[in-house]
Amino acid sequence: MAKRELIRVYNLEKHYGLKVIFNSANASIHDGEIYGVLGRNGAGKSTLFRMILGLEEPDDGSITLDHTTRIGYIAQEDEFDLSQTGIDYLLQTTKSQDWEIFKQALEFDMPKEKLELPIGDISGGYRMRLKLIRMLMAKPNLILLDEPTNYLDLSTILLLEHWLISFKGTVLLITHDREFLRRVMTSTIEVDQGQISLYPGTVDEYFEYKQTVQNQIMRTNANIEKKQAQLQEFIDRFGAKASKAAQAKSKQKHIERLSQEKKTIYAPSSKVRMHLPFIAKSSGMGLDVTSITIGYGNTPIASGQNLYVERGQKVAVLGDNGQGKSTLLKTLSGELPLLSGEFKFGNGLKIGYFAQSVEFDTQNQLTVYDYLRKVADINISDDDVKKTLGSFLFTKAEHEKPLTVLSGGEKARLRLAAVFLEGYDVLILDEPTNHLDMETVEIMGNSLAEWGGTLIFVSHDRSFVNNLATMIWQVKDGAITKYNGNYEEYVWSLQHHADTTKEQNTEQIAKTTSQYVGDEKARKRELYQARKELSKIDKKIADLKEDVRLGVADAADKLATQEALWVKVMDLIDHLEA
Repeated sequence: MAKRELIRVYNLEKHYGLKVIFNSANASIHDGEIYGVLGRNGAGKSTLFRMILGLEEPDDGSITLDHTTRIGYIAQEDEFDLSQTGIDYLLQTTKSQDWEIFKQALEFDMPKEKLELPIGDISGGYRMRLKLIRMLMAKPNLILLDEPTNYLDLSTILLLEHWLISFKGTVLLITHDREFLRRVMTSTIEVDQGQISLYPGTVDEYFEYKQTVQNQIMRTNANIEKKQAQLQEFIDRFGAKASKAAQAKSKQKHIERLSQEKKTIYAPSSKVRMHLPFIAKSSGMGLDVTSITIGYGNTPIASGQNLYVERGQKVAVLGDNGQGKSTLLKTLSGELPLLSGEFKFGNGLKIGYFAQSVEFDTQNQLTVYDYLRKVADINISDDDVKKTLGSFLFTKAEHEKPLTVLSGGEKARLRLAAVFLEGYDVLILDEPTNHLDMETVEIMGNSLAEWGGTLIFVSHDRSFVNNLATMIWQVKDGAITKYNGNYEEYVWSLQHHADTTKEQNTEQIAKTTSQYVGDEKARKRELYQARKELSKIDKKIADLKEDVRLGVADAADKLATQEALWVKVMDLIDHLEA
């Protein structure tokens, strides 16, 4: 049975100045699929989302949605009053009953106790769960998720995976998290070179297909370059002769036509590496931690046992949002003072730090290239600086872009590139994969794995962590400890906890629903009686008004009593109908 078409993209055109985003693009998106929306940064994935949402208009062509479409979308900006409780926020924004909200919240392991806390007192992970709950209460049949894993901790990602797999509608998902795509997606949408292409199959099958296409392009380009070289050789040998001038001119035009036939290779080879200043692999102390306590001001967040890192090890710092991972990295980098205990890096080691939020001096008139050239190690060539900019998704035209006009994502990518090139022995990286596309994340992971320096990092990207981590520190419930297992075992433990919690929550959901059904029957009986009583009062009021008109003794007092009773019964009906 053919699936219903939910979205039709027809001859879509979109330009930003001279930059072509979509060029006569066509696509048909069907109900019941989870589409991974893939493509290089800047290819137009988020632009496509904004046009589906009606936030931007096409320059030409159309995007048509089926009349039954109800879109669910999570804005990346926070919209909370932090003094408001979670349940009040959801009651206000969803217009749902509290029992329905509690039931949906349990799907994301957010119990009633958490919902009743002020939003300012819950972690970023739980705030994102509030957004998810709000979106799902609207009963969407089309969900757009733009890099959700940038803002979710691993526990919430696993819960979202569970939910998406059971979701009966359609999902369009932009993410650089390959493992997330492996687990949930059923089809691929590729946004590339102005076109939208659909590929049925898993993310790994898609990349295998793409590699085959790229290999064909490379062979075709090699043949074109060989032919161009032969033509150029003729021009070089005979171009100066008057008798051959016409032929040489013809061959020059042929070379130009062949140049137009060459295709750009957008998918990088798995062998590509980012440039990192060479650090020889060596033994000895990288970092020694003794009973530290971290926090802000005089408020402790977490305390640590004795921890030791050998030079060259890659330490993944893991835990739910709000537990203190970023605080730990800021403390180790010197951005925050240590509350107690001590830590020390190996002698002579130079420490580099990349934070989630990045700002540049607004008075700085440097361009992107000038800035990276200025901060890069003196031994790094200009060519390697330019290659590094390319690795971090800056086109040649963007090398001359002033720092003052960079977007938040561009600033983060440039600062990460700078940290890579400044010649550090130890890198402390807080969510370095945000704002990068999937291929760049993979290249960065491979490059760091081969790098001889010491790495301490936070990331919720499972493929990235699994490729890199040689040691795990867990920040949980106020403690910083070494996790005695590998990353796969850590993920399994979270998954096992999520499965166990889901079983418990399923029982609670059934209980909540059953209680509501019982309460609902009682409410309907009470509402019926109240309406019946109101009808009697209405009749008495009508009779008493007639008695007042006729001058019957005490009729006015009795009328006032009945009118007051009418107000009370009406208030009860309003409450029961709410």
